[in-house]
Amino acid sequence: MNLTLFLPWFPILLGVGVGGRLLGRGRGLALGVLCAFFWIVLTQASAGITVWQHPWPVATMILGAITIAAMGAWAGDHTVADLREGHGVVGEARRAASSDGGALRGNLMHGESAATDAGLDQLAAAIDRCDNWLAEHRGDVDPRPSLGEFIRTTLYECCRATHVKPYRLSSDGDELVALREPDPFSPTRRISARVGIVGHVVTTGRSYRAGDRTQGELVGALADGSGESIAWCFAISRGTQRLGAVIVGRLDIDPERNRALLGATQRLIAQFWCMLDEAVHARAADQYDPVSGLHTRPAFLEAARQTIGESYASGEPVAAVVIALEGLRSLNDSGRWEMADELVCEVSAYLRGKVRMDDRLGRFDGSRFILLLRRVDSELATLIVRQIITRLTTLCGDSARWRTAVHVRCGLAGSGTEQPDPRTLISRALTESQRARTEGLTIASDLRTVDPVLEVSL
Repeated sequence: MNLTLFLPWFPILLGVGVGGRLLGRGRGLALGVLCAFFWIVLTQASAGITVWQHPWPVATMILGAITIAAMGAWAGDHTVADLREGHGVVGEARRAASSDGGALRGNLMHGESAATDAGLDQLAAAIDRCDNWLAEHRGDVDPRPSLGEFIRTTLYECCRATHVKPYRLSSDGDELVALREPDPFSPTRRISARVGIVGHVVTTGRSYRAGDRTQGELVGALADGSGESIAWCFAISRGTQRLGAVIVGRLDIDPERNRALLGATQRLIAQFWCMLDEAVHARAADQYDPVSGLHTRPAFLEAARQTIGESYASGEPVAAVVIALEGLRSLNDSGRWEMADELVCEVSAYLRGKVRMDDRLGRFDGSRFILLLRRVDSELATLIVRQIITRLTTLCGDSARWRTAVHVRCGLAGSGTEQPDPRTLISRALTESQRARTEGLTIASDLRTVDPVLEVSL
């Protein structure tokens, strides 16, 4: 165990030992589990989310967490009260006088401990399922509906919670939107993120439990005025940022006797949600260029492979187009990066407005864009590209604005009748783009050389 993991682990272990002595075995075990989970979260916060990508730190965290939980159970076997009363005549008299009541309390505590242990077992099982679930659904186009089902299952198995409604926070931060809509044709149900008991939970970050007197009368009045039965509501947060909220309509366990279990489950759900959110952001960073907002080259090739396969299956031709902005590099080399990014953004915005929904568009590298046009042959694609290049030539040729000469050239290749694979088709378009530059052409295609003088207007 390295020093980064050991420094927070050892004081937590000592604290669990002392707490277990004061609380007893059952509650000591619960304290140990909660502190073990806290240690994992603390370690991740200090080491970063990438700590889960290395097997040795993960194994160390799991072993350390088990040790903390075991310390809570072991220390609870001999409480401070037992040590004080376990010697002398007074202790014997007290044990004899309270034998009947102690047996009754023992039975009640045994039932409560058994229920808590069952919930903790389910928490451990949920942690085991999390990695498998994330690996299965992190690549989904929209993984949030699957996240909603996972949350419902976890809350039911750990806390016997039903009528669970998970919501995400809208982009403007004023409303909560359901993760899964039951009817795609029905209007989207939205809940205010600033009004009522749910708004109170989202705004403050403090969870609500029905019947909890420590929350105050005003909070209870907010819940009574919500118009629906809410047994438990908690916010999903990443640091100080709110991501959503979970509303539970019914709890089949006593929330007062299971505060620790509810708190651990709430934090576990929030951790799952944050892990998925980080995975989605990481995937978006891999698939989309941060400047243009278009597909990166690997993401474009993957999308092109699927699109070309669908076109060939339907007997449709496709065409690949490579558009190069010659002179863009001089803007970056001279330190005018903001101006270069502005030009790239305007070019990409225009291209997005010209392609159809089922066409594909990406940024191939620093100064080249790539288009995949469906249901067009090389001849028709040339007519389309003429119009695009005419507008881009006007945009990029504004020397007074860019303070440098930026020329637009294009290479084009069609699938023809041989149906080449995506890499072959794109390589042909790249070859034509290079030929256009070598021969001083504006557009070069695999059929013929296009006159550099563009007469087709938008």
